[in-house]
Amino acid sequence: MVRCKFPILLILGIFLISCAPSKKMLTYKDSKIYFEKIKARDNFVKSLTATGNITVDSPEFSNSAKLKVNLRRPDTLMLKIETIFGIDLGEVQIYADNFKLIDRFNDRVLQGKVSEYLQKYLGIDLTIDELVDILIACPRVGEVESQSFEDYEFLVFEKKEGRDVLLKFNSDLEIESYAFFKSGVKVFEVIYLKYAKVKDITFPRVVRIYDGSGRGIYLNFSEININS
Repeated sequence: MVRCKFPILLILGIFLISCAPSKKMLTYKDSKIYFEKIKARDNFVKSLTATGNITVDSPEFSNSAKLKVNLRRPDTLMLKIETIFGIDLGEVQIYADNFKLIDRFNDRVLQGKVSEYLQKYLGIDLTIDELVDILIACPRVGEVESQSFEDYEFLVFEKKEGRDVLLKFNSDLEIESYAFFKSGVKVFEVIYLKYAKVKDITFPRVVRIYDGSGRGIYLNFSEININS
């Protein structure tokens, strides 16, 4: 009886693979169709509150903590970070182009301009409202420079104001990634995963942000409230 287990498992595995749904083909050729869900989020989302976890992944430091997000468009964002036991570690407050980092763990406060910080550390020119739009998966898209289909994915290339933007969409017509290039070098990328229905729109429960060297910040939302 024991000898029969492996052939049975092998046959079962082949059967399950053969019955698994195949990857959906992309059949839409008009780029406007791919922007419909982005526009729906853009028109619908006025404010957002969310809870979940934040993970920092870099060679210098890697750790996770609890996260609370309070966002009001176009340019107000607050992030509160706590340990898994609820101890307040600090918060980030952004109003227009001004930010304040309250670091309770090290008992310090940092302040400055968002645009100057992004330019200094990432080398990109973004306003806070543009950054907010990117974080909630509805980045602004100008005139499409080119588009192509690769590996069942739809790619859109946009060039504006000396910067290149590459948007990738999946077969569900959801934006999958937003990559920002400068002089042909990727300096910033956001990946959106696990879309879920929230009221009248879909919204990513996982947002992963990478800089050009691969350091990442991962936002995993367990609860999302929009316009509440």
